[in-house]
Amino acid sequence: MKISKKSEYALRALACMGAPGAPNVLSIQEIARRGRIPKKFLEQVLLALKRVGLVQSTRGKAGGYTLSGDPQTISLQTVVWAVDGPLVPLPCVADANPAKCADCASLEYCWLRSIMLEVGEAIAAAFARVSVAEMCQRAEASRRHESHVPMYDI
Repeated sequence: MKISKKSEYALRALACMGAPGAPNVLSIQEIARRGRIPKKFLEQVLLALKRVGLVQSTRGKAGGYTLSGDPQTISLQTVVWAVDGPLVPLPCVADANPAKCADCASLEYCWLRSIMLEVGEAIAAAFARVSVAEMCQRAEASRRHESHVPMYDI
């Protein structure tokens, strides 16, 4: 299972906003630069996050985006679901309007569906266990490690 680019960019944007020492308000240009996210795509992502109340925007010269809540209480599941909706391994596992797979005789008696329901629940639980704060800590640790990688120029 793979999350969408939109979800990946949402996670990167929140990692920028929640990074240790990050300014309270970051411009869209700064988030795009820090997160290596195309600005045009970032606008769509931030609007989706704003719609569900995960970020707030401020207009004006000193305007930009900020996290709406405590990064400790925002799970990665909340972020991904805000952008893409629930992650489902097969269409028959969707909470809303489950659709029978093309070669399946019945949703009710499908052996594969029962397994995929368990897989979907495990994935959701894994996303729910990680907070934006933890993601930011891991991102910062990675940045520190990258800055100590020796460069060999010839």
